[in-house]
Amino acid sequence: MTITFHGPFRVATGLGRPGIDAAVDRDNLLPAATLKGVMRDAAERLLPGLPHLVGQVFGSPRQPTAWAWEAARFPAEPVVATRARVKVDEEAGAARRDHLIHGEEVWARTAEFTVTQHGPLPDTGGPPLDGDGHLAVLACAAAGVHSLGAGRRRGLGWVECRPEDPAVDEELIARFTALAEQWRNHQHA
Repeated sequence: MTITFHGPFRVATGLGRPGIDAAVDRDNLLPAATLKGVMRDAAERLLPGLPHLVGQVFGSPRQPTAWAWEAARFPAEPVVATRARVKVDEEAGAARRDHLIHGEEVWARTAEFTVTQHGPLPDTGGPPLDGDGHLAVLACAAAGVHSLGAGRRRGLGWVECRPEDPAVDEELIARFTALAEQWRNHQHA
C-alpha cells in the first residue's frame, strides 16, 4: 500500500514532553495499529450492516485476523514540526486562558506499508470467503482511507491510500460488490 499525504499528519502517543502537549513517536510515526484501524473503519463504512464480514477479515473478539499490518515506511525522511493551537472563548472572541496547546505534526510526501497473511483464513460462518475475497476487502478498505490520525477537522491527516497488489480496478470492485451482496443475502436468508 502507498499513502500519499496532502498535508501534515499527527498520530500522537497520548503523552506529552516538556513544551509539547501532543507528541508523536519519532521512531514509529505511523504505527501498524493505526493503519489497521483506519482500514477497518473504511471497511465498516463500505460494508454497512455487514459486521461479520468485516470481522472475518479484520478479526473480532472471538476470531483473530489472519492478516498482519506493518508500520509505515517513509522513502524520504519525514519532517516533524510543532504547531500551536488555542481554544477560543465564544463569548469574549479571544483565546481562553490556559488553552494554548503545542502539538507535533509530521510532514511527508509518501509512505508505504504491507499487509501480509500470517495465519489461516477463518471459517466464515457465512458465504465462502477465500483469499481473493479477503484481498478484495483489504484493497477496497485501503482505497477508502482518506484521513488518518488526529486533527482531521483542522487540516491534518488528509491522505490518499493506493493498494498495489491487488490494484483497485473494475474487476476488483465487481468482486467486492458481489461479495457484499452474497453476505447481505445470507443475512436475510
